[in-house]
Amino acid sequence: MAKDTFSLPNKIKLPLITKSVKQNSIWVISSLMIVFLIFNFVMMLQINVYFKDTIDSKLQHEIEHIKFALIFQNDSLVIDHPREFQETDMVEVSENSFFLQVYKSNGEILFSSKNLENYEIIPVEHIEFEDEYYFKDLNIKYTGLRTGYTKLSDSSSNSTVFIQLSTPKIKMNEVVEKIIGLNIYLLPVIVFLFALISLFFIKRTLNPINKIINIAEDISATNISKRINYDADSNDEFGRLRDTLNDLFDRLEFQISQISQFSDNASHQLMTPLTAINTELEYILNKGEPKEECRESFNVIKFQTEQMIHIVKTLLILARDCEVCASSNKVFNLSSLIKEDISQSFLDKNIAVDVEKNIYILGEADYFRMVIENILNNGLKYSNDGKVKLSAKTSGNKVKIEISDNGIGIPDEEKNKVFERFYRGQQSEKDGIRGYGLGLSLAKLVITKMKGYLYIEDNTPHGSIFIIELPIVNME
Repeated sequence: MAKDTFSLPNKIKLPLITKSVKQNSIWVISSLMIVFLIFNFVMMLQINVYFKDTIDSKLQHEIEHIKFALIFQNDSLVIDHPREFQETDMVEVSENSFFLQVYKSNGEILFSSKNLENYEIIPVEHIEFEDEYYFKDLNIKYTGLRTGYTKLSDSSSNSTVFIQLSTPKIKMNEVVEKIIGLNIYLLPVIVFLFALISLFFIKRTLNPINKIINIAEDISATNISKRINYDADSNDEFGRLRDTLNDLFDRLEFQISQISQFSDNASHQLMTPLTAINTELEYILNKGEPKEECRESFNVIKFQTEQMIHIVKTLLILARDCEVCASSNKVFNLSSLIKEDISQSFLDKNIAVDVEKNIYILGEADYFRMVIENILNNGLKYSNDGKVKLSAKTSGNKVKIEISDNGIGIPDEEKNKVFERFYRGQQSEKDGIRGYGLGLSLAKLVITKMKGYLYIEDNTPHGSIFIIELPIVNME
């Protein structure tokens, strides 16, 4: 005997990038960008300081030569070495030029280099400084000038003149502009790399949590004894999470064990008297001769007793989480069960049956019968004309069972809720339709344990279609 099966994934497939990963990535990218900008800002400051120090050294060196070439005495300036001022840097205007001005404290210019004739006026000012040299930036043209100052004194007249030497900051500005341009050009690449890095490390950081979640998802009411065995230090965050969850599962296991024992015992205790009452009522109604006025009451009692027996059976299956359904190795003929057994129970009902022959499935026939009967009763209860259609067709390695009605239908927001225990739809409550909210819960549990699907679709133009998909057994 060969067996083909299919199963519904029991875990939700998470997207590659979850909301938490996105939020944390944004924070990490923002932090990295801030660090990147701060780094560039500090680097620009350092480059600026480096270039200024380099230019200042160059200016100081040139000023020393100028001081050697000039003599200031008797309140007059004498050029002792004129060739110093005939060099190209003092004559022409270029990125390496030196612009020289010698002036008194009142602003009177005593001497200026020849290249200033083709350059803008450089303001002279009385500057007080204690050191031998003083340097500052002057905003002349778009390049700007780095300017050095020193004093030349006349000991005989006790007077002083200022030597002002300026040079363009073209190279420094070019380097700064290149760095800024490079940063702008590389910014998209940097952001992309930061995004990849942040996603990698955040996913790597969250991997232990996902592993713990996957282990925790495998723990159910019937597998509550399983524990999370993730390897982590007890003082570590993940170790603490593991220990906290395991402690929680310990408490849940104890509570579930207590509830399960109570439900199991209560169900057994209730079944015994209910079965006895039902047997006695059948005997009285079939063999005895109750008075006519009592017969109707007996019928009502018998009906309610059967309802209670059905509820207790359902609670017993739910309490045990239908363990027998999951471990059953029995094979039964679904076609015969529907046509010859279930159909006979609904002879007085308007049910249209269309089932292929010889469909075999793996499971407990009695529990599966309860599933079909619950869904049929549900359809009859809510159907406007009391008509329900039941069909079973095979396709590949599975069978698709459809039970459709033309009743009030089920809103989309309630399609999953109706399978919860004791849930009652809002419309059914308004219409006063009786029920306990257990039938569909049992159906979902049994079908899931049989490795199948149970879901609801809308029936056009109105009503609902309950669809069951189960793996079939190939008997050939």
